[in-house]
Amino acid sequence: MKKVLLILFCSILYFYSNAQCNAPTTIYSSNINYYNADANWNLQANIHHYKIRYKIVGATSWSYKNNIDSLATTKNLNNLTALSTYIWQIRTYCNSTGSNYSLWSVTDTFYTNTLNCPSITGLFTNNISYNNATANWAINNNSNRYKIRYKIYGTSTWLFIGPIYQPTNNVLVPLLQQNTTYEWEVMAFYDSTSQMASLWSVSDTFTTIQFVAAPFNPVITNSIDNPICNSPTNLTLFVSQSLNEPDIGTSTITSDGGYFDIQSLSTGDSVGYAIMNTSTQTISTTLKAGIIGGQNYAIINSYDSTGNLIGFFAIENVNGGIKVSSTSPNDGNDYTSGFTSEVHFTNLFVTPNIDGILHFYADIESELNDQFNDTTSVIISCINEILENKPEDNLSFEIYDLLGRETDWKENFILIYRYSNGKSKKIITIK
Repeated sequence: MKKVLLILFCSILYFYSNAQCNAPTTIYSSNINYYNADANWNLQANIHHYKIRYKIVGATSWSYKNNIDSLATTKNLNNLTALSTYIWQIRTYCNSTGSNYSLWSVTDTFYTNTLNCPSITGLFTNNISYNNATANWAINNNSNRYKIRYKIYGTSTWLFIGPIYQPTNNVLVPLLQQNTTYEWEVMAFYDSTSQMASLWSVSDTFTTIQFVAAPFNPVITNSIDNPICNSPTNLTLFVSQSLNEPDIGTSTITSDGGYFDIQSLSTGDSVGYAIMNTSTQTISTTLKAGIIGGQNYAIINSYDSTGNLIGFFAIENVNGGIKVSSTSPNDGNDYTSGFTSEVHFTNLFVTPNIDGILHFYADIESELNDQFNDTTSVIISCINEILENKPEDNLSFEIYDLLGRETDWKENFILIYRYSNGKSKKIITIK
């Protein structure tokens, strides 16, 4: 009999201890927005933690907020579905093991809606090309930032762009497919968090145009600063392409005279600079000698302003002239958005030691195997007096042509300067 009474007494104690873990009796919702709401309750004494469960009314499964601090009386329920009715409950846990807990509380409901986060209007699309377009919308001055989502019309997978901060109200939608209809929407955020977000706007649609490739016709210009024979000079190699031309794959520039003074170089020496201008940026680099393979071959490295290596090409002395060869890395897109590129060698090229025409030949191949060839000509002169600085340079003078007729100064002609001290010299200025 005593044993039965002892068991009954222990059972009563166990039941009583469990019964002391009570659920909150006052629960309510506040700060309700489209995607979140605050669950609130009255504080319970002598508990270890709380647990909340919530779901859309009619749904079969619950979502949970676990291990809520015992001193808390509110919890934000986030990642909710807008314009939906939710139900929620809370229970208490009176020990750390989770074995002693209350029943679920009474239920509370709320509807995810707000007047504080208006949707964005005024959507339109312009600057539509075959692979991008500009999305525009009306500014709401109370917003903090925006987010864009877009997809191929009729599909289910969205791509996102953002954050886009106020007051910007347009963005480039990139990497689109040609001749394809897209839809896009915009969402506004009305504080620096994700709590105060609007609904997605109504959709705007647009259709990209058909891509039409431009002919492969790069512009090539090669020039030197000093046309005097057997003289070091600056050499500039210039190339440009128009929008939608096939990308350049390989390029080779050669000459029928002159040479690079490679034997004077050491690894790391600066040999010039390069500038590339694209539709979106300007890239300036420093050219430095890399691997030097004797007096007739060297690798030239290109470094950006932070000292990072971003490219290289080869220079050679070959067949009585020079050769500059490079291969462009494939960017996965066979067509260019347009660019200009300048490579400047500083006094590395030495002109031929003869009068006459110096030719530069360009042999360019696109990534689609298009071929382009071009020739640039420069007149080289071996008139010794052409760049000499003599005392008579400060005297008055008259200018004559080679037939002895007085004339005015002009470019690309040999002229005779007769000075007031009786001396003469021949001068040519080549452009």
